[in-house]
Amino acid sequence: MGLKKYIGFSLFFIVLLGVYVYSFEGGKYTLHVVDVPITLPIAIWIVLPVILLFLATIAHLLFYGTKNALTLRRVRKDGETFTQAAKEALLGKEIKSEYKSEIFKLPGAILPLLNSDPIKAKRYRIYNDDVQDILESKEQLQNGEVVDLSKYALKPNNPNVLQNAINQMEADRTYAATILKRCDDKEVCKQAYRKFATYASMDELEKYKGEPSREVFDIMIDRIGANEDALDMSDDTIIEMVKELDFGSQDFIVLLKKLRQKMLPDRLVRLAEKMSHVFPDEAGEGYLYVLFELQMIDDAREFLANASEEMYQKYRYLLFLKDQGRNFDTELFV
Repeated sequence: MGLKKYIGFSLFFIVLLGVYVYSFEGGKYTLHVVDVPITLPIAIWIVLPVILLFLATIAHLLFYGTKNALTLRRVRKDGETFTQAAKEALLGKEIKSEYKSEIFKLPGAILPLLNSDPIKAKRYRIYNDDVQDILESKEQLQNGEVVDLSKYALKPNNPNVLQNAINQMEADRTYAATILKRCDDKEVCKQAYRKFATYASMDELEKYKGEPSREVFDIMIDRIGANEDALDMSDDTIIEMVKELDFGSQDFIVLLKKLRQKMLPDRLVRLAEKMSHVFPDEAGEGYLYVLFELQMIDDAREFLANASEEMYQKYRYLLFLKDQGRNFDTELFV
């Protein structure tokens, strides 16, 4: 109800009450106030408290109405100041805004963090302890530290929770297994499986089989024959993993070069030969590379004899040089 309507209805009620009382009691009554007799009609004495309450209410409404108007004026002015400060923050300018209304004090204190200068943002302190704790926790997460986020009741897919899991995994690689047991974020799952591949056994890797990737495959290959965290990969396992990756001719050569340092010659030849059967268009050059490297020239000659004349021209030239008694480093031709 507006103030005008309130005044109108109140005056109407006071007049109506006075007329009603006067209609059945038209006498007068004298009241002594500090030995001063005051004589008024009884109807006036009845409505006088209502009139006093009405006047007090009007004073109350005027006071708080004025107060609220001033508060809204401060809020409106602070809103304009905040908008201008936001523009300056995004432009990397110095912010020196002051706010008179409580509603803008905390947002105004946080606003300088939008400043594009990370050094200024890092030095800036928020007067609110809870907000400052959150900012410090986020800074620790960005620095790769592990933070206790339990007090914030964050969901498992919250970016801060995911970053904290990555940090914990970097600090302790075995934590990757904990992440893989319940992993909802695709990127975190990939990072966890990549870290897991640096130490887990083949059975464990197959249990938490992640999305095929060249990086994980290379990590596993590097562990074959390693002095620490060695991984026992069968030839069939290597071939099955290669099937999931997009290997070209050069990729097979790079793989077999690496495996030459890790496998006995007999096993390397068997693996290369098996690959040439499973991937006839891509792995043939890799098989020939192994045969030439191990000086198995007759096997290379037989393989080339069974292949199309247009294929493996480079290795046919190498065979020609061998037949001419020339010695050379195969690495120079692959």
